Amino acid sequence: MPLAKKLALSALTSLVARPAWERLVGRSAVNYKGHVPLAGWENAVAAVGSGVVGLADARRGDLVALLSETSSQQTIPRLHASLKSTAEGRQILLDRPLLSSTTVDLAHLRTLRRGTLGREWVEWLQQYHLTPDTRQPVAHVDSPVLAYTMTRYRQTHDLYHTLFTLPPTLAYELALKYLEWANMGQPVAALSSLLGPARFSTSERRAMFMQDWAAWGLRQGARGRPLVGVYWEKRWEQGLGELRRELGVKRMEDRGVEARWGKYRRAREEERELRRRGEWVDEPENW
Repeated sequence: MPLAKKLALSALTSLVARPAWERLVGRSAVNYKGHVPLAGWENAVAAVGSGVVGLADARRGDLVALLSETSSQQTIPRLHASLKSTAEGRQILLDRPLLSSTTVDLAHLRTLRRGTLGREWVEWLQQYHLTPDTRQPVAHVDSPVLAYTMTRYRQTHDLYHTLFTLPPTLAYELALKYLEWANMGQPVAALSSLLGPARFSTSERRAMFMQDWAAWGLRQGARGRPLVGVYWEKRWEQGLGELRRELGVKRMEDRGVEARWGKYRRAREEERELRRRGEWVDEPENW
């Protein structure tokens, strides 16, 4: 091969291959407290490993969190763009609120009327023996700005349970993953939606979930405002019915579905009793 051709081929190879190689083996600097940079190959291995184990064992929240970061490197910018596309979302990015037992006055929220977002969130946490501190901190997203976007996505998940009156068990977690997939397009939600139903104990239960909850989640996620852009902390005193109407979403209202899913039925019956006694803050919707 003539020397000129060799030099041209070498230069072209350097231009094309070096950035890819650097992305594969290079790591960024440490950009914020708790940041653990990963090289491209490490990110890929972590995504596969956490996906295989984390989606099979729901108790491994640490692996599900790892999967959410390593599988979303290309899609977090879109989530961030969605967040900053509204005035409310831009205020979130400016203030950078965090949801934890030290940043939120849980005692105050317990004094609010039943039916408000804040009161029902703390009731939900107490009922299921959870705290706002159970979410893993973000560690593997290189950009500090995008790391906060992922933190916000992760920390607000339990508020979706409150918004839709859903317990934190398999069927309802998966229903929310379908909703998040349609609403925010995150890969971890898509993977959970596609692979998670295999964890049902019987094919009949799996088919019933797909019929009752999967389509509902996709429909509500597609029709509603992006939930990542809701400034929940400024809405603690807002009635849940009013909030759902503002966001353009509805709960599962099919009484046949409610009859088939006991935990959801009991949650709705408790609310109806509070409404009958006049203890629920807002009137609305079908109850």
